[in-house]
Amino acid sequence: MKQGIVVLGHGSRASVGEANQVVFQISDIIKERLGSDLVETAIMNRKSGLATIEDAVAGLVARGAASIVIVPMFFANGMHIQHDIPEEIADLKNRFPGVSVTMAAHIGPDPRIADILLDRIREAE
Repeated sequence: MKQGIVVLGHGSRASVGEANQVVFQISDIIKERLGSDLVETAIMNRKSGLATIEDAVAGLVARGAASIVIVPMFFANGMHIQHDIPEEIADLKNRFPGVSVTMAAHIGPDPRIADILLDRIREAE
């Protein structure tokens, strides 16, 4: 069964589109490390004009993905994680019956983030 990945960022309005590029860069790294082209990027902020979760999932399904994991690049367990994304996933399951769509855990207070920040602090000294 082909598995697709949606790397999901919050995103920003199109007027500051460069702020969205980090999500695409992380997607590219994941794509390279997995050795798979079934990795799409999605942005929650609809004002960005970029691909939504629905757009990304539809693209993966069209390319043969039968199982899709949405990976949110979110630190906090806020409204998007608790409500918005699960609601979109429920709609996607109705739109694409037979396709498994799940959400991975958000980043949260992962100690690896602290390690990165400590590296940045040392670099700034």
